[in-house]
Amino acid sequence: MFQKAVKYGFFSIFILSLVFLCLGAGVAGASQANELEAVLQNPAVTFEQAARFVISSAGIDTNVNTPEAAFKFAVEKGWLPKEASPKDPIKMAELSFLITSAFDIEGGFMYMFFPGPRYAFRTMVSRSLIQGVADPSMTVSGQRFLHILGNTIDYKGGE
Repeated sequence: MFQKAVKYGFFSIFILSLVFLCLGAGVAGASQANELEAVLQNPAVTFEQAARFVISSAGIDTNVNTPEAAFKFAVEKGWLPKEASPKDPIKMAELSFLITSAFDIEGGFMYMFFPGPRYAFRTMVSRSLIQGVADPSMTVSGQRFLHILGNTIDYKGGE
């Protein structure tokens, strides 16, 4: 895994380390490393992959330890659409709502009255958690997902 991570640059290695530390080490470390590598190489992160890493990184006290269980937990909490399929690619707005919900990030005026993907996306952009060219309807690559998640962890750790 290290050889593959080197080609992504120092910043990506830093983000990978942050996410891996948040997921924890131990007996399941090899499995988590494989999950992390699969996400990094994915051109479009799926709902269950996003749920797995976001919920684990947010430190939510649950017994969620598989992508399938994380997806189910997020749907039950209303953080993901009920009609979502675990293997479908997640869109930027849906990812934003998942992250703002799991990390308890307060949104702006409109988000307070109409919490959902649209205003969650605006919140993530306004806090520079999503950087660069972004559209709420675009799919999210694994590399960009880990960058956004790393920004969120840094943001929440700085409060």
